[in-house]
Formats: sequence, C-alpha cells, structure tokens
Amino acid sequence: MNKKKLRLLRQSVLLTFLLIICLVSSGMIYLGSTVFRSQLPFFQLLDGNAEISSENDIDNEETDISQEINPENEVIDNESDVRLYMLLGSDYRPESGFRTDTLILVALDRSSNRASIVSFPRDLWVFIPGYGEQRINTVMQLGGFNLLADTLQYNFGVYPRQYAMINMAGFLEIIDVLGGVEFTTEYTTADACDGSLDPDRWCEVGPGLVSLNSDWALWYVRARYNSSDFERMRRTQEVIGAVVDKVLSPSGIIKLPALLSIYESEVESNINPDQVLPMVKLAVGFNFEEDVRRYSIGPNETTSWTTAQGAAVLLPNLPAIQLILQEALNFE
Repeated sequence: MNKKKLRLLRQSVLLTFLLIICLVSSGMIYLGSTVFRSQLPFFQLLDGNAEISSENDIDNEETDISQEINPENEVIDNESDVRLYMLLGSDYRPESGFRTDTLILVALDRSSNRASIVSFPRDLWVFIPGYGEQRINTVMQLGGFNLLADTLQYNFGVYPRQYAMINMAGFLEIIDVLGGVEFTTEYTTADACDGSLDPDRWCEVGPGLVSLNSDWALWYVRARYNSSDFERMRRTQEVIGAVVDKVLSPSGIIKLPALLSIYESEVESNINPDQVLPMVKLAVGFNFEEDVRRYSIGPNETTSWTTAQGAAVLLPNLPAIQLILQEALNFE
C-alpha cells in the first residue's frame, strides 16, 4: 500500500471516529435535554422544569409561631410580601461548642425581587425568653433557631421563619469551590494573622479591588484585634456580596452541584436542599450591589456596657434599632 492510500485510510478512520463521537454526544445531549431534562440541575436553571414551591408549601414547612411573645414590637406583618430569613456564621469547635458571631437578618421582597440585610453585633445584650439577659450570639446554642426567632420577636418585633447556619469549615469549602472571591472596598484592613498568611503575622488588604482565597477570606471576616465588631460586620457583608455575585455568575452556576453538596454537609438549615435550586434560579440576574440594601446595628444604635460579671457587651437602643428595621423592611 503506497503512502497516499495509507494517508487516505487514516483520514477515513479518523473521520469515522469523529462522526461516531458526534453522534453519541448529540444523542446524550438530546436525551439530557428531553427525556432526562427535569432531572438535570443545569437544564432546571434554563427552563421551567424546576418547579418553585408555592407560598403555601413553603409556609407549611416553616415553623409555626405558637405564641406572639411581644406583639406590640411587631415591625412587619407576617402576611406581607416580605419574607424574613436569618444567615448565621458559627465558630463551632468540637471541644467548646459554638456561638453565632455572624447574625444577619435577610428581608426579601417577593414582589420586587429586592432585598435588605441587617447585621446584628454578636455582643448585643438581649432578653432571651426563658433564660434572661445574655449576649445574642449565645441564643442558638441555648435553644436553636426557634429560640433565636422568639428572641428577635421579643426584643425587636421581627420573626424570621427560615435560616441557614454555616461553620468555618463550610465557609472555607465554599470559597475554595468558587476559586476565591473578589470585591471592592473603601477601607484598609490591617490586623494580626496566622504565619501561613504572612511570615510577619500581620496582614493588610485594601482599599480598592481585593482578591481573597479561602484562608484570607476567613481572616478578613474574623480579624478583630485591631478593629471593632462593627467593622467585622461590614467586612462580612462585603464577602457575602462577593460570594452571592460569584455563585450567580456563569462560572458559579456550573459549580452548583459541588456547592449543594457543601450545603447538605456543612450547613444547618430548615431550608430543604430541594428548595435551594429553585431559589437560585429566581436569583439569576440578581446584583448584590444594586438589589440589596445593607444595614448594621452599629455604635449609634448601641451603648457599651460592662456587666456585673465584668463582660463587655452592647446595650441596644431600641427606638434607633426600630428605625433601621422599619427602613430595611420597607420596599415601597
């Protein structure tokens, strides 16, 4: 066989192989987009096959309010279009339990698809029904989310129905899966850090565009030796915004299966995993900077105080906090 015929034979074999690959791939794509379309998360995000739970279905799965503890403090009508959630960050360690050092009330207006977030300082001194006065970050460990909702209702007149609480391991995994986060900040953050981040054990980022891997992001939201809890709340909101924007980006949508796996293993929540994907679908096109209003219970809404036991806490200025909550929950 001469070289010309041998070359033609090789080309024919190659073309046949490529044709088979194309046919098989086309068949798999066809089956995935038709027969198995409703079972594949990617196509669920593209069309309407991922049915969104009706309001009645969601309400039935939420915790009922057995008693209106302090109805005169009611800030929002439970029948309105505004749905309340709590986003919590836990410092869980096997040897010492946990406290929720991140407490963020999320208000989502279903009619406009806009949202507000309100950060509460971890040292806020509140009345906990059945336990008396303690820091707000102890409530979840004392009695779980039902007690936290009751506490927020009693002190501030808001009653979130659903929540998600992530620990530090889950936070690191999410940032790793996303390939880090990027955001712009107006401030410089400089504080002590682990030697693995900087040999001098002093880290500094900002102002301007900031890109952080998981270890740096955890340091950024937890740095506290050279800054206040109020600054920590701002930094946490910045990182949350960066995470939300990246999850809703094309590269983030592709990573949804891995993110959902982390959600199931590392996040404590009364939001079922099968509700998360439809919620993400609704949020596609959502821009954190434009569609989310950010608030914090800060120094103007609190007063520093030392308890009889010597603990430094923050006393709430209830009228000032009510004003912030009313503004945050008003979407008209």
